[in-house]
Amino acid sequence: MRYGIDPDYDIWCAHGEEAGPSVQVLVGESSDHIDVDYELPEVHQMYKDAHFPFFDGAGSSRTVSTEEDYKKKVEEAEVPLYPGCKKKHTKLSATLIFYKFKADNGLADSSFDELLEVIKDMLPEVNTFPESLHTIKKFLKGFDLGYEKIDACINDCCLFRGEKKKNMQNCPECNASRWKVNPRTNEINAGVPAKVLRYFPIIPRIKRMFLSASNSELLTWHSTHHSQDDMMRHPVDSIQWRTVDQKWPSFASEPRNLRFGLATDGFNPYKNLSSTHSIWPVILVIYNLPPNVCMSSENLMLSLLIPGPKQPGNDIDVYLEPLIDDLKELWTNGVEMYDAYKRATFYLKAILLWTVNDFPAYGNLAGLTTKGEFACPVCGPDTCSKWLALANKTVYLGYRKFLAQNHPFRSKHKWFDGTKERRRRPKIFTGLAVVHALRGFKNNFGKKKKNAKKKYKKGDRSKLLKKKSIFFDLPYWEVLPLRHNLDVMHIEKNVCESVLTTILDVNGKSKIENESRRDLELLELMEDIEADFSLNYYGIIREILVLDYYTFRLAIFRCDWANIVSGVKKEDGFTLVNLHDGLDKKDPFILASHAKQVFYSRESESSSWYVVLKAPPRGFHDLELFDESVFMSYILQDVSALDIDNLDSDES
Repeated sequence: MRYGIDPDYDIWCAHGEEAGPSVQVLVGESSDHIDVDYELPEVHQMYKDAHFPFFDGAGSSRTVSTEEDYKKKVEEAEVPLYPGCKKKHTKLSATLIFYKFKADNGLADSSFDELLEVIKDMLPEVNTFPESLHTIKKFLKGFDLGYEKIDACINDCCLFRGEKKKNMQNCPECNASRWKVNPRTNEINAGVPAKVLRYFPIIPRIKRMFLSASNSELLTWHSTHHSQDDMMRHPVDSIQWRTVDQKWPSFASEPRNLRFGLATDGFNPYKNLSSTHSIWPVILVIYNLPPNVCMSSENLMLSLLIPGPKQPGNDIDVYLEPLIDDLKELWTNGVEMYDAYKRATFYLKAILLWTVNDFPAYGNLAGLTTKGEFACPVCGPDTCSKWLALANKTVYLGYRKFLAQNHPFRSKHKWFDGTKERRRRPKIFTGLAVVHALRGFKNNFGKKKKNAKKKYKKGDRSKLLKKKSIFFDLPYWEVLPLRHNLDVMHIEKNVCESVLTTILDVNGKSKIENESRRDLELLELMEDIEADFSLNYYGIIREILVLDYYTFRLAIFRCDWANIVSGVKKEDGFTLVNLHDGLDKKDPFILASHAKQVFYSRESESSSWYVVLKAPPRGFHDLELFDESVFMSYILQDVSALDIDNLDSDES
């Protein structure tokens, strides 16, 4: 009776009865109808979760939407584009496909509307294809997938939100107009904001996640999957996670409470690597989920889209305000949720564990300087740094203080910076220490014209802190042991690239330059090396190896090297090399591309010294005319050709 025997049978959705596989949908006033004899389980379940009356633990019902609204939503989701259309093409799927097409290709609204009209005219007369962009937005609004547009100051001073600022026409900090201003006529285009922040509220999206029984079950995965061998495979095995469990046991007792990570960085929206335009998305990662699920694209929550064209820099806190407000609400009061898996309501709480970003963004989010004298955000005021005057950069040479007190490297002064390390490792610059250092500090956001930059003296610790980060508005932030993380990609690429290119002496990328060598000499770390900054190493090739990587081959030479101190000397403009005594067999391998061919001419049969002769240029044998005088140290000449008699007659 429920599935088609009685076509007039009403499905009692409010009493727990599910819709069957056969549904009749009438389109407008037409007598034509579309028979739907198939199921769309995912779409059907999504609408059901969003609009179906759910039950709390006591068994009482609380209606989210009316039965008629629910039935209408189900019909709209499952209706095909036109009678006889393929099952996979529905009104919902077509709407999403074309809306994504508009976003990917940057179509203007008018062009997109015209495209929809053309396609709708090509389809049969009875169809459900959207007729305009307005229709699409109205249809998708039922999913609660929208975002909030918040006007921002053009100079990043503030957001026009809240009771005090939402109706302002000018920025209260820099007095800049809220609206766009014509740069030529200075005419204000009222109603058109100069800059807009897009905020995607996270609480409604979390509610939708718990309305899915499968997602709701996965969100408690962490509670039963702790590591049993003390190996960290997931943030659930980290010290940070255990610290939260110990400090707030009531929070940890509810496995459905969420733990977030925040990541942000800038990108160019025009699909090129230029930095002339930078937009910053802010993404939340839910660590309750399994490793293969929490990092999937569909589970990464885009929460903010910070506009360009300039990067927010130190003013990023202005744009983080709405997100921080929601995170404070989720931690302090919690939000009532319905768990579709356990079919019960509960109050959800959430915590932000840390941020993940590159080093410049680290400084912007933490409010700490990441360059100069106090560049280490972990050591803080105890950072060991040294300024190299010739290389014009700061280096950090005090890393041996982190070693054990009895470590042999502490006494190897010539291997490092010329001093023996006796200091102990510094205390970590914790959140509590940052808050203590920021007492009485007042933030001054905005890129408006400011006074000349303050000049700091060497050792002035006030330049360590740039601002009081907005994350300290979270009640728990200052006591977390790990507040910010560096992403692995930049460490792998930048650090490893610098080390390898320096070891291989790659031209243009090596960190060893003439200025660096001279700085080392001033630090008395290269006292045994002659001050010839175009230093050459001389040796003999013992073996040639070819590494085959299938797509390319790499030639490597194994060499014995003459001692750079006692085995190489210059006499009368010639370079002499000792190839018999004291050959160095350390670091024997070099790339063939780093070698230059020379010839050695022995002084005498009893001598160990050889004169270095440069090889002729490649391909000189192919030259039709070869001037031998260029490569000869002397030329035999005919005395009669000198015309000595003519010279004598001239003198007389």
